[in-house]
Amino acid sequence: MPVEAKTASKVGLEAFAEYWYETANYGYETGDTSLTQAVSGPECETCANYFEVVEGGYIGDDWMANSAIEVLQVHSDYVLTPDGRYQAVVYFRQEAMEYYGPEGLQLEGEADLGVVQLFEAVWEGDHWVAANIATMNVLDKCQFHPEDPDC
Repeated sequence: MPVEAKTASKVGLEAFAEYWYETANYGYETGDTSLTQAVSGPECETCANYFEVVEGGYIGDDWMANSAIEVLQVHSDYVLTPDGRYQAVVYFRQEAMEYYGPEGLQLEGEADLGVVQLFEAVWEGDHWVAANIATMNVLDKCQFHPEDPDC
């Protein structure tokens, strides 16, 4: 975890949010979600969904490819909510998820070219914990490439 992410501050929250997505990438690449689990709270439904997706992608001889998340921007006003959480807005894009088995490619999703998520975290003594992640908007390719004939 980056040093910046180990502080209870605006910079710390933003660095932690970015770190959370880095740990998610590690899980997509390896099937090991332990790093993400270590920094996610039990009430985080999006976190639980992520764990299920990765678990399902690595059953038996199956594996996942691509799926990488590229965080483009993170911003927080660093204001404590009535629920005792701090919020950051995370803007990212994600490669199309690919699911493979011994016989080859089984399923390929679509890339998300622009996703905006509200990332909520709590400071627990000496570290951040992801409490809730909610997708606010998914931008489609036509918002990025309106000249595309399919738009």
